[in-house]
Amino acid sequence: MNANQEQKSRKLSFGVNSVFITVVVVSIIGLINFLGKQYPKRLDLTKNKIHTFSDQTVKVMKGLKEPVEATLYGDFGSREKFRPIFENYKKASNLFKYQTVDPNKEPTRAKAAGIKKMDTLILSYQGKTAKVEEITEEKVTNELIRLTKDGKPTICSVIGHGESSLSDNSANGYSVAKKGLEDQSYLIKELTLSQEAKIPAECAALVMMGANKALFPAEVKMLETYLQEGGRMVVGLDATLNGQDQNKELKAILESYGVITKSALIVDPVSKMVGVDATVPIMATFNKDTALGKDFQGQCYFPFSRPLELVNPAPEGLKTNWVAKTTPNAFGETDFSALSKGSAKKDPIDPAGPLVSAIQVNGKKKDSKSPRETRLVVFGSGQFPSNQFSRFGANVDLFLNAISWAVEDESMISIRAKEDEGSTLELSQTQAIVIFWTCVILIPLLISVFGIVIWVRRKKL
Repeated sequence: MNANQEQKSRKLSFGVNSVFITVVVVSIIGLINFLGKQYPKRLDLTKNKIHTFSDQTVKVMKGLKEPVEATLYGDFGSREKFRPIFENYKKASNLFKYQTVDPNKEPTRAKAAGIKKMDTLILSYQGKTAKVEEITEEKVTNELIRLTKDGKPTICSVIGHGESSLSDNSANGYSVAKKGLEDQSYLIKELTLSQEAKIPAECAALVMMGANKALFPAEVKMLETYLQEGGRMVVGLDATLNGQDQNKELKAILESYGVITKSALIVDPVSKMVGVDATVPIMATFNKDTALGKDFQGQCYFPFSRPLELVNPAPEGLKTNWVAKTTPNAFGETDFSALSKGSAKKDPIDPAGPLVSAIQVNGKKKDSKSPRETRLVVFGSGQFPSNQFSRFGANVDLFLNAISWAVEDESMISIRAKEDEGSTLELSQTQAIVIFWTCVILIPLLISVFGIVIWVRRKKL
């Protein structure tokens, strides 16, 4: 075979190989598309999983008793824009029905519904309606909660003993948590015990977070009577930095219900690894045998938290369970003189981790004549659901779940929808240098070298 024939043979071989490879690649792509069409799967890569329905939304949809009629007032573009979220609701429950009405084509119908702008959603359930003008999972689900609830339980926030207000927008306030409660169709009322003869009957539960001043005898009696008669309460007690507890009366009430609040500050060296102070311990383990911990996901961060212990045995008629524990590396610092100097180290007398910092109690004391059980949730930190720490982990979820459990609204115990948020990538100087040399110098250089080597070898063929 001469050189000319050999070259033609090689070209033919390359051509056949190219055609074969092209056919194989096209076939693989076609197969992947076919399988994707037949068995569609969605992968949510967003940080807060904003394209995956939250546990709360799934629970709300499963709890529907009658059809929900959703009417979107918008044009063709609106219909296609919101189709994915409506299909997700429909997938969660076949009782969700939706349709689109174009206000430009049906102006009379839009006017009758009170539509003032495009992309407005009207929800109808059991004769009640709600309007959603910003269509997101969080806002649609919140309106569904309001429609499906019978009445609005009142949560009474106790103030007057150093507690921050739920209406306070400052870093130490709880306005973020308040919004979460209102989204779940709860009413919020501030309560000053010294101005009341007894706990108002409208209070479905009391919230007392961060009390650091003493209770008057009349207030102590009021709380004892309330709990004895089947009251519900969520309490958060911060650790002090001087070992001086000013709320001994409240501690005594809690101990009578099986909860011991220790005078120590939980310190967790692991917290420094995630960029927070050691005095903000991580609640890493949740009790799967409790309603609050069973399906809980994620971690919580409890600033200035104290350890809690269960009275053993529990008071007769009461069931007590720990809810959340720290990492094994945490310990309870009892040397308050060292804390005042800004140092902390584990001593043999310090409680060793994992330490409990959340407890739930339910039942009736043996001498209680109440027809219903008492429900009590105690946290070793009163600041964890505050505005300053609300964005950390699942802090607000745990707080809202505690209130939902206290008022026997277990359907609301869930992880709620998260809104999308911008992400900032911060690099050290060393990391920036490594990325520069890798991406700008090394990788292009290697590609160039491989290209030259392949070109030289092909020239020799």
